[in-house]
Amino acid sequence: MRLFNVAVTRVQTRLYVIGSRSRILAAEEHTPMGKLAEFIRAQRARSVPATRLIAPNAQVPPDLGQFSSRLAEVLSRHVEVSDIDDEIPFYDTFANRLAEARTSLWIWSPWTAKRLIGLLPVLEDAVRRGVRVTVFVRDPYDTGQKKQTELVKQLRKVVPTVVSVNVMHQKIVVIDEHTVLLGSLNSLSQSRSREVMLTIKGGHFARKILAHEHAEDFARPPRCGACKGDDVDLRRRGNGAWYWRCFNRACSARKGQKAWEAPVRISRGARRR
Repeated sequence: MRLFNVAVTRVQTRLYVIGSRSRILAAEEHTPMGKLAEFIRAQRARSVPATRLIAPNAQVPPDLGQFSSRLAEVLSRHVEVSDIDDEIPFYDTFANRLAEARTSLWIWSPWTAKRLIGLLPVLEDAVRRGVRVTVFVRDPYDTGQKKQTELVKQLRKVVPTVVSVNVMHQKIVVIDEHTVLLGSLNSLSQSRSREVMLTIKGGHFARKILAHEHAEDFARPPRCGACKGDDVDLRRRGNGAWYWRCFNRACSARKGQKAWEAPVRISRGARRR
């Protein structure tokens, strides 16, 4: 209690007390907590339920006010590592998480293989529920991916947005901007290798991952300006600049190693990433 009193005497403008509201209201009248209870009853101190500050969807309620909103934002940066899976139990966790998706599903998986066949019904069900599904895979220039063109075609029939990326290697899944699966495992192709994947819950962290990966900017590949086809992949120059490039060998703009290109328009808030 002495430490509490010392803290109170150092306050300049605002004091936050995090604790049990019921215990504060039950405190004896002559105690500091009893005095705080008087303030709460007289509405001279504002009481905010912790559930509103750390809501499961990590969206700050609009009516918290300036200071409580700031506190909610700080608390939302904390994350929970709920699962650590290797290559054996991961797919049970993965399927369960996909089934829970309600608004959005982002998948970065460089390669596709037979593993994808068992996941197509789950992805299709998510799309049918109205979940926005976006998948990033390696482009056909990759030797391993070239062998799986039919699987990619099947994926495109189920998922509205499949983006081809040159030499990508990220293994990430982001669900409802709140749950992140992150590690070394290719979720659409893993078979025999030893891997690890973390399930991390936290809206701030999930949105930070999406911003870092320029998810929204990269989810809108253009059609080729020359052949008007959709055989366009995402690439990055040595200086860090991102651009789209047509990989259709029959494109009218194809001349040797030259092909149609267009810079990626990076959102203003993401330019420094």
